[in-house]
Amino acid sequence: MCSGGGDGGAAQARADEQARQARVREGMDKINKNFYGFDEPFYRSRAKAYEDFANPQLEEQYNKQEQNLAYNLARSGLTSSSEAARNAGEIQRQYNTGRAAIAAEGINQSNAARRAVEENRADLIAQLNATGDARAAASGALNRANMLQQQMGFSPIGNLFQATTGLLGNAAQAGYYDRNAPGLGAFGLGQPGRTSASRVVN
Repeated sequence: MCSGGGDGGAAQARADEQARQARVREGMDKINKNFYGFDEPFYRSRAKAYEDFANPQLEEQYNKQEQNLAYNLARSGLTSSSEAARNAGEIQRQYNTGRAAIAAEGINQSNAARRAVEENRADLIAQLNATGDARAAASGALNRANMLQQQMGFSPIGNLFQATTGLLGNAAQAGYYDRNAPGLGAFGLGQPGRTSASRVVN
């Protein structure tokens, strides 16, 4: 009688493969369990975290722009002029553009977090399929999930207000210190500190 080994080891190979597949399923369960928290609320929270970081910087820049504009217009005698309204409107437009840019970057941060999670998860699955090591998969999933949960630092937003609203103040400053500079005359306006009367733009 044959001893049972006459199949050339096929039965053992099938048993080994079944055991490997069982370890892979176990490893997949561990990976899925540790990555369970990476859902839509998590990614939305990343977008909100960026907005909460960036919007106060935008507000600070906006307030400074308003203060500078008020000062520049007051010293030029243009506080109630159409020039004041034009500059205020431009500051508001740039503020709205900044808010939109911050919201868009929040979405970018959310998508970046999503990509990082999916790339790490795919890497763990590839390693698990290659090695069949459920224990290593579980350990790796826990470590990477903890890393991905950490809030990464954001870079400062930089200046979101362009120089268009500063031209009036810059021109007045140049004209005040340099009598040959066009100063507010470049805008068709009188120069503070000069003998000529300032013209209020209505």
